[in-house]
Amino acid sequence: MDTPDNYYAVLGVPIDADSETLKHAYRQLARRFHPDLAGDEGAIQMKRINRAYDVLSDPQKRLNYDTIIGGVIDFRKGGLTRPRPRPLKYDPADDIEFSGLSIFSTRGPFHPGPVLRTSLGVISTVGSLSTSGGTIESLRELRFAATGGLLVGWGRLGVHAWDTGDGTLLWSQSLIQRAVSAHYSLDVVPLETSAGQREAILALPLLPDDNLGPRAVGVRGTDVVSHIMGTAPTSLSKPIRCVEEGLEKRQFWAIRLRALAQDAHTLLTLSCAHVPGEADEMAIVRRWNLTGRSRFGGKNQPQIALSVIIGRCTDYSPPYVATPDVSTLGLVYTGQKIRLYDTIRGTYHELASGTMGGSAKVAISPGAQWLAVAREDSEINEGVIDLWSISKGQIEQKLYHPWQISALHFTEKELVVALTDGTIQVWN
Repeated sequence: MDTPDNYYAVLGVPIDADSETLKHAYRQLARRFHPDLAGDEGAIQMKRINRAYDVLSDPQKRLNYDTIIGGVIDFRKGGLTRPRPRPLKYDPADDIEFSGLSIFSTRGPFHPGPVLRTSLGVISTVGSLSTSGGTIESLRELRFAATGGLLVGWGRLGVHAWDTGDGTLLWSQSLIQRAVSAHYSLDVVPLETSAGQREAILALPLLPDDNLGPRAVGVRGTDVVSHIMGTAPTSLSKPIRCVEEGLEKRQFWAIRLRALAQDAHTLLTLSCAHVPGEADEMAIVRRWNLTGRSRFGGKNQPQIALSVIIGRCTDYSPPYVATPDVSTLGLVYTGQKIRLYDTIRGTYHELASGTMGGSAKVAISPGAQWLAVAREDSEINEGVIDLWSISKGQIEQKLYHPWQISALHFTEKELVVALTDGTIQVWN
């Protein structure tokens, strides 16, 4: 029966088909069902075809499929064997040609780049940095120093730093004392100086001076601290304290998102708060200048450069996304749109993204030219990225993948896509 699970039937090939037969069948079906020619219905069928080819063209995946799922093992030779043609030698040129078939797109400015095969399983986030030696790929919540020699990563319980040259763990810091609610409720920027000093700048939930005080007050402010690599692991600088609301006040205030600019001079916060005169809790975006000085004495005193109420807090939800200079902030609005806020002017515009599923992923290019949106709300949108031109307010291109999107990341000229089968696809 021709179902998505019967990959041989999807491609219309026998169970002992060799690689050339698979490629020929794939080419024929790709010409017929490519969404540029067959529309949305073709896109659904094309994803089924892609999955079938992705599995059957990989010897190990094919064996696993046949053994566990396919039910088509050939026992005629006395065991778990199957007629196989003579193995072909790996041809990089052939791999490049066919990497652009399984992962494909409509016409537009991006084209397939390198494909990285991993055995890591589901990748939850990616980061990358273009270097003279190629592209460094990394997993989980990560930030690279602009020079590429230092990498920091974190979760809810701790933050860590590594030397990217040899993988050495340079530093770890527990976050248990901080009121960390999610990975986006803190941010870290790694820096390297020309003199060779390496440090991490952290925007963390505020820690009361009185260690016996409740951690809950941490959601009302931010401690911006730094750690210099090579010093005592617990050594942190005196905090630059950004207090959103007086700690002694009883009105509700909770910071959802903290984002540091790449130069660590600016902090962006998104909060939910009770605002006088409003029945609902409101969402507030603030842009902090961390290099401000007090009028008297010239001491470092952070200043609010912009504060704007953007609507009801319940109307906004993750995923959140910001440019490296935090001049643009993106949020899902009412589950149907993406609002992009200019955090310098205090203005915004909307993109009608459509329904954003619970597994939706969003990435924005450094110059806020492109927005990549993986909605993941239905079969037709599974593995599909809508590439929006922000200036035009329209979808410029669709990028199709055979598996669900697990993470997205933009560099200046590349979009890095992680799939749930462990594949990392780079679009140039």
